Amino acid sequence: MVDAAAALREDPEHGVVVVPQRIIVGDREFIDDGNTATYAGFYTLLRGGSAIATSTPSPGAYLDAFRRTDAETILCLTIPERWSAMHSTANLAAGMLEAEEGRRRVTVIDTGTAVAGFSLIARCAACLAETTPDPAAWTAAIRTACEQVRVYGALATLTYVARTGRVPALLAGISNTLRVRPVFRLVEGGSTGRVGLTRTAGGAIRQLVRVAADELGPGPQWLMVFHADAPDEAAELMERLGEAVNVVRCENLFLSPMFGAHTGPGTIGFAALPWPGGAPPD
Repeated sequence: MVDAAAALREDPEHGVVVVPQRIIVGDREFIDDGNTATYAGFYTLLRGGSAIATSTPSPGAYLDAFRRTDAETILCLTIPERWSAMHSTANLAAGMLEAEEGRRRVTVIDTGTAVAGFSLIARCAACLAETTPDPAAWTAAIRTACEQVRVYGALATLTYVARTGRVPALLAGISNTLRVRPVFRLVEGGSTGRVGLTRTAGGAIRQLVRVAADELGPGPQWLMVFHADAPDEAAELMERLGEAVNVVRCENLFLSPMFGAHTGPGTIGFAALPWPGGAPPD
């Protein structure tokens, strides 16, 4: 089970349950349920300068999602606790369900990652659920994946990150004046580090491809290329990564509004996970 930031549609038949997220865009309410077909409209409003307010799903929203599945074992994935109250809220709801049913069905996992890393872990969990019948082994495999996933990205502007308070507004203004695009990595636990700076989308793509070649190693990789309303740049990045890395699966992800509201439109990047065993897909 995941919240809508994973950009994953609910699919109870395959064990996927999604907690919707509420986002206020200007004077409008946007409900994200993982349907990426609605994301373009959100980014149009964001580019138009609409004020954005995001909120954590309530314990009741998580509890409702837990009730929608009768699975004996539920893994609830969240972004880092240091970034959001989702982890503690999900744990509270898991306790409420336990009190209601008299048994513990939910394990809440802080994935330690976000953006496409979170989406990739969610898809990995869904795949492993079909091939790993032992719940303990499934949980262990997901925890291992959380430790292994890597995320790299490039912002088009620091304006939106500055609104979160993580970057001083003055620094964002200087960066935007100089038209500098920061290239970053997201490490376990939600910490970020700078990979480099560039002035163009092409330069950002070259830096992202270079860091992929340098840091991912020769082993088979599952990649997820993401973009915040920048499909052409994402397509180019996907093609270049395919030439530089041993890719067995590569997906293109329209970044969810929950993350896009903080990174801003034009953000591109990728998440990488060593292929989790078995034969590569056809």
